[in-house]
Amino acid sequence: MGNRSWLYFEHSSPDAGHGDENEDDEQASATEMADANNNFPVLWQILLADGDAGEAIDHQRVFGDADTDNLASDAHAALMRVRQLQAFVERHPMLHTLPQIALQFEALALHLAELIDEAPDDSSPRFSANLDELSWLGGESDAESFIERKRRECNELWAEVRRCIDGGNYPGVDAALGIKRFSDWETWAWHFGLGSISHPYFDGYEPPRDERFADFEPDEEDDDNDGPDYDNHLAGELWRFEADGRWGVMRIPEDDDNDDRSRRITVVEPAWDDIRHAGAEDPRLLWITRDGRSGLLLADADAPRVLLEPQLDQDWDFEGDVATAMVGDDIGLLRTDGSWLLKPSVDEVWSFVEGRVRARVGERIGYVDLQGQWAIEPRFNEAEDFTPFGLAPARADEGGWGLVRASGEWAVPPGFDILQWRFEWEAFEATRDGKTGLLDAQGRVVLEPVYEQIELLAEYPVELLQSEDDEREPEAPRPKRFAVERAEGQCGLVDALGRVLVPFDYGLFETLEPLTGEERVHAMVERDLVRVASKGGRKARNAPWLRGIYDVAAGRELVPCKYRTLLPLTWGTRDIGWLVAEPLPRAAKAAKGQLAVGVLRDDGTVLHPQAYPWIAMPVSVNDGWYSVLVRSELRKRWSAGEPVKTARNDRDAYVWLHADGREQSHTEHMAARHAAGDMRAAYELACHLRDGEGVEADPLEALRWMARAAGVREPGDAPAAASPDGLPEAMRELATMLRRDTAGIGADAVTARAWLLHAIANGGADDAATQAQLGFVLYEGLGGERDLEGGVRHYEVAAGQNDAMALFNLGIAHKLGEPGVPDLERAIGYFRRAEEAGDADATLQVGSTLRQHALALAEQGHAQAQVNALHAEAIYALQKLAEDDDKCLQGWACYELGLMRFRGQGAPRDADAAERWLLTGAALDDCDDNRDSQGPCIEALAEQLYGDPDSPLFDEDKAREWTQRLEALAAAAAATTSDEPE
Repeated sequence: MGNRSWLYFEHSSPDAGHGDENEDDEQASATEMADANNNFPVLWQILLADGDAGEAIDHQRVFGDADTDNLASDAHAALMRVRQLQAFVERHPMLHTLPQIALQFEALALHLAELIDEAPDDSSPRFSANLDELSWLGGESDAESFIERKRRECNELWAEVRRCIDGGNYPGVDAALGIKRFSDWETWAWHFGLGSISHPYFDGYEPPRDERFADFEPDEEDDDNDGPDYDNHLAGELWRFEADGRWGVMRIPEDDDNDDRSRRITVVEPAWDDIRHAGAEDPRLLWITRDGRSGLLLADADAPRVLLEPQLDQDWDFEGDVATAMVGDDIGLLRTDGSWLLKPSVDEVWSFVEGRVRARVGERIGYVDLQGQWAIEPRFNEAEDFTPFGLAPARADEGGWGLVRASGEWAVPPGFDILQWRFEWEAFEATRDGKTGLLDAQGRVVLEPVYEQIELLAEYPVELLQSEDDEREPEAPRPKRFAVERAEGQCGLVDALGRVLVPFDYGLFETLEPLTGEERVHAMVERDLVRVASKGGRKARNAPWLRGIYDVAAGRELVPCKYRTLLPLTWGTRDIGWLVAEPLPRAAKAAKGQLAVGVLRDDGTVLHPQAYPWIAMPVSVNDGWYSVLVRSELRKRWSAGEPVKTARNDRDAYVWLHADGREQSHTEHMAARHAAGDMRAAYELACHLRDGEGVEADPLEALRWMARAAGVREPGDAPAAASPDGLPEAMRELATMLRRDTAGIGADAVTARAWLLHAIANGGADDAATQAQLGFVLYEGLGGERDLEGGVRHYEVAAGQNDAMALFNLGIAHKLGEPGVPDLERAIGYFRRAEEAGDADATLQVGSTLRQHALALAEQGHAQAQVNALHAEAIYALQKLAEDDDKCLQGWACYELGLMRFRGQGAPRDADAAERWLLTGAALDDCDDNRDSQGPCIEALAEQLYGDPDSPLFDEDKAREWTQRLEALAAAAAATTSDEPE
């Protein structure tokens, strides 16, 4: 079912008072308007911005309650936010791709306005969200801090949306609202929250509607469909139906298909004010109501009959074969045949447990047996249910709580302040004078009540610790053991007989995690180890727990309490050890990671020091699920005699750890693997040497190792000499390294081209990157004659696998008309796909090519609407880059946007907006692309915005100033060029 959340519309009268009745009225004013599963929809966050914690609406918290407040906000202010967003969406440059989304936002605003208008004039309407179950997703320990965090998230989201609206930043609003592609309706509708609104206009499973909200009429139910109404299902094949204001019962076979109505049988004629299932195991038992009183009916298809005429003032469903019912002010117990097990004569009853039910008469409680007789007359002030061992806690007038037998005699005389049966303990927790003790199931004192606290040490079932192929008889469950706190920071471990197993030298006891999968070895089953913890003498409340291991059978500390994280490890046949971790100081985390991880031997001595941020896989061992994966991977590798990979905390280097305690360098390990015939080890080492990942970058060594991975001894060897074991991906990368001369030994485009052809012929034909690289060298004529058609052909193969480089280059080919004639529409299609694949250069090409295509269509006399749509999309694409300070193409996007806004392309002419974009582009010099775009931006400012007398911003002084800047920029570029060596 997931973690559900609900959004409500609430209103309350300012005159409402306090008390149970008014609280019920307040609850009744809440109307559910949307729900969600495992997420907090963006729409809800917008509605709840500027809100605060509100009274919990908890009637749907059926599986648990984290005790969070609702998050509530003023409805009028929320509607204003929605209307701001609606107005912005209606001006969206991409709206032509999904015009119905404007209707959705219009409908949303109208729907919310209707809810507010229907509230009483003197009410305070608000939106309120029950997010209680969402707090479970993050394991929140503080319900108040969870709601505060969600309130802050809502405010931050709306602040970002408002900032983008004010700045006309459409891509920024899309990002905040979670729109990745404007046409992805169904996925986005649910994420945003429109799809789950309860009004029938909104339906996330269907495309957005073409009709306006004001014209919408919900589909009427098909009158010819007489299928069963599931709200009226009673139980099994029995359904209730209404006729002339009275209810009856019909039988509908389970395979009824709504067509063969002749198979439906009327079991009970409509004669009752109401009919409900009675909750009994027999689905035929039904509560019937007439004139405000209820009775019991057996809806037998052959002989339906009233078992008890309506005479009950209140009834409760059957539990087993007994139901509780009230006549007047008296409560009794009713059998399934309608007879009284206990005639109405008591004031309160509970449920039958161990053959007896507690019942209260006046202020006294007693026990009734299965024959309806008083097993123990009402004589206790308070009492609890009987345990499976024949005792029940009870409290008399004086003396406190004791344990009573079924005969009514005291097994343990009253004398405790609290006496509570703990099912998991199979024992009683006893409290006296604020101290806690323990009584066993027979009432014998195991621990006198002199301790601060007693907790059961949760034990994992023994079968989880045994190997699946273990042929021994399953071991008996380990006896119950209890962590007992004698004083603050002094805890010991005792058994169910009160014997001390671990001395009172620790502050905490924890059961070791069960070993999983192949980790289930005898070594862990045969040993009785517990994890102990102390604070190392530190008194601060927030001081961390330091963990160790205690060997219960040996009666000694195996691993001292020195470690923040301490997890069991196994490897080999019977080897055992410990995975330990410590958080790094805050100042070191950025450079070294979050943790210092190491491995201990069985006896706590160091096998590998705490010098690594991770071991076996780059994840945190403090995460429970990831720690299982790490332990499993380490066991698998070390058991097979293989080392595991890790990194160093003191330097940027990969190393390999062996089970015997050796640390091996990354280069040495990978070289050894290659010597043993592992070609992929050579390839990975080459990539690491090339990129400086885990080793010091060495371009020449990277080239040599890439050649070995490709199947030759040296980089200059011909592909024809390659071993059949050579990796196609290594051939591709070797070609790229040779073509680009990454090692500084001189570019060799001829050999690079040969390696790509060899890779295609030897297993690389299905690799998109290889196809794209070969397409590039053929298209550009690198290492041989230019082959436009061949290059495009290989690009198309790679593009079929969504390779971004191939898609982009195909766009360029069709834009230039090489080969053939220019095809801007087709080019735009490839650029769009490349953009979706993550190519920022493609975003610029989408914008500039759309603009070029729009101008061409305008010259050809195409409809202005079509031209405007292309210009609008161009502005949207260019704005994505222009608003992104991390993109090196930002300057060119500013240049294109400046010209379009100045010329009124895609939006009304706006000289101020054009000036803003061009000024932004003229100031950018953080990368080569942005330095290249500076000149065109400055030139446009000098000549078109300020220097043209027809410009609204004509200013001779500014034109002169920007012309001088352009000349200075050109002079600086010329000086830089002259300084470069020939």
